[in-house]
Amino acid sequence: MSVQILMSTYNGAKYLKDQIDSILQQDYSDFQLLIRDDGSTDGTPRVLSTYAEQNTRISYITEQNAGVVISFFELIKKADDSNEWFAFSDQDDVWLSCKISKALELMSGYDSSVPLLYCSNKIVTDEQLNPVSQEIKEYVRQPSFGNALVQNICTGCTCLFNRELLKLLRKQMPQYVIMHDWWLYLTASCFGIVVYDCNSYILYRQHEHNVWGAKRTYLELFKYRIGQLFCSRGLIYEQAKSFDACFHIDKEKRLLLELLIQSQHSLWKRFKLLINPYIYRQKKSDSLIYRFVQLIGKL
Repeated sequence: MSVQILMSTYNGAKYLKDQIDSILQQDYSDFQLLIRDDGSTDGTPRVLSTYAEQNTRISYITEQNAGVVISFFELIKKADDSNEWFAFSDQDDVWLSCKISKALELMSGYDSSVPLLYCSNKIVTDEQLNPVSQEIKEYVRQPSFGNALVQNICTGCTCLFNRELLKLLRKQMPQYVIMHDWWLYLTASCFGIVVYDCNSYILYRQHEHNVWGAKRTYLELFKYRIGQLFCSRGLIYEQAKSFDACFHIDKEKRLLLELLIQSQHSLWKRFKLLINPYIYRQKKSDSLIYRFVQLIGKL
C-alpha cells in the first residue's frame, strides 16, 4: 500500500532535518514525500533542495506564502491519487520509526471503499525532544460528527487518510476552515470512519514558535480552555456554515449541523443544543466550559 506524505514548511530550517530524517528512517518504505514550501525566507529551501537531490522519494515545490491552512489544502490538490494512503507532516517533529506501519496495521481491518481517517495520541516534548507529557490516554467518547462540530481531536501530524477521503476533500474547497485537520475530522466523521489510536508514535516538539501548553498547571489549563472557547466565538459557526455549503449530508447529521448553525442567533436553539447528547466535547471539564459558553451565546 503506497503512502504519500504531505508536508508544509515555512521558515523551519532549524528542525526540518530532524523531521525529514525521521520520515526516511521509517520501517515502512513504500512512501513518497511531497513538500510545499510556503514562501520561506530562511534556509528551508536549501535544506529541501539538498534532500530532493539525494532522495528520489522526495519532491518539493516553492510557492507564495498563503498560511498553514491554505498550504495544506494546496497539498491536497497536488497529491498523487494513485497512492492509496496519505499523511500530513509538520516541519519540526520527529516520527518514531513505526509511525506509518502501525497506522496502516490498525487501518487494514477497515473497508477501504469508504472514507477512512486515522489519528493518534502524541508525545509532547521540549526543544531537545525530552518528553514533557503524553497528551491523553484515550478519549471518553467515540469520535463522531457531533463531536467534530465543536471539537477537533485529530492532530494533523498524526493522521493517515485514504484515497476516498482525499476525493471528498477535493470535491469542493471550503470558504472557511479553522484548521485543515479539523476539516478532515468533520468530513471523515460525516461520511466515513474515524479511528483514534491512544498510542503515540510521534514526538511533538514544543518551541518558541509552537507553544502547545503542556507545562501548564491544571488551573492554568482550565483558564486557557475558557479563553480558547471565548476567543473562538463565531469561528465554529462559520466552519459549520462552510461545511453545509460544501456537502449534502444525511438527515440525521443535517439536524445536528442546522441546530448548531441556528443556535448562533436563537436562545431557544442554544438551549436545545445545550441538552443535545449528540453534540459534545470529550473531557468533562471541557464539556462544562462549552455548555457555559454556549448558553451565553459566545461559542
